[in-house]
Amino acid sequence: MNFLHLLARLATLDTEHTALTQAPRRAALSRLGQAGTALLPALLAGLATPAQAGQKEVRTRLDALKLILKLENLQNAFYSRALGLLPGGPANPATFFGSAATRDAIQTIQSQQQKHAALYGQLITNAGSALDASPNYDFTGSRNGTQPAVYPDVYTNPDTFLKVAQLLKDASVQTYKGQAAFLQSDNYLLETTVRAHSTEARHAAHIRTLRRQRGATVKSWVSATDTAITTAGSPQHAVYTTETNINQYVSLSGLVTRVPFDSTLPINVGTPALSASALLAKVAEAFDEPIESVTAESILQVFTY
Repeated sequence: MNFLHLLARLATLDTEHTALTQAPRRAALSRLGQAGTALLPALLAGLATPAQAGQKEVRTRLDALKLILKLENLQNAFYSRALGLLPGGPANPATFFGSAATRDAIQTIQSQQQKHAALYGQLITNAGSALDASPNYDFTGSRNGTQPAVYPDVYTNPDTFLKVAQLLKDASVQTYKGQAAFLQSDNYLLETTVRAHSTEARHAAHIRTLRRQRGATVKSWVSATDTAITTAGSPQHAVYTTETNINQYVSLSGLVTRVPFDSTLPINVGTPALSASALLAKVAEAFDEPIESVTAESILQVFTY
């Protein structure tokens, strides 16, 4: 991302007269701001490079739009059932959430999911493509009773409902991030997707807040300190397997460069300064890692048949 390009360039500035790792907060932030102004033109040309070299996905803009629509339709159905707008949800949707404030929050999220789904459906048809047939949904994860349910009480236990909501939100945020790369050639599609991604991220933070209010150990963003809600080896677990990554890379002058969060950057300006491991733990929390389409599709398959 361009912000990483800024940080990597900042780390190359002359440090002869100021030890950045020991600079006071004001001096460090001042230097960061000055560098940002000076390097802004260069940022526009800098794009992030994946930390691990491998075979990149080859996808069209239409592929990306259709995958995003699948996630939006899935989430719209998930919340609509919980609210009693579609069959298959709680026996008493009016009291399921336990408080009016929580129900109002879920209604807001559902309304915005519905708008996202309508928007991406329109973008696909405007491109001259037919919409794919809608699948059937089973949010217990039993695929209509053909296998043991993963979330048998999803619509009888509000805590389970919010766990699944968090999983779907975290997956959505990461999928949006992964698919945005395939929309860069169209400014309108890219801007639309980045805006929707921002909304999904706010939803994810709010769902996590609702869980925390009910006693769950979870931050408002993905953190290694969160109590795990997935089982290692399951398709759902793939949402969280890369979130401990502490390495971010950019392309500088044609070379892949690691952003030196743990050494020369003026970001460790607290008193006392964080240890190297504590700083890198915060770096891991600061970035949502994208997931590829095959991972997103495997998560979708947990809840569709």
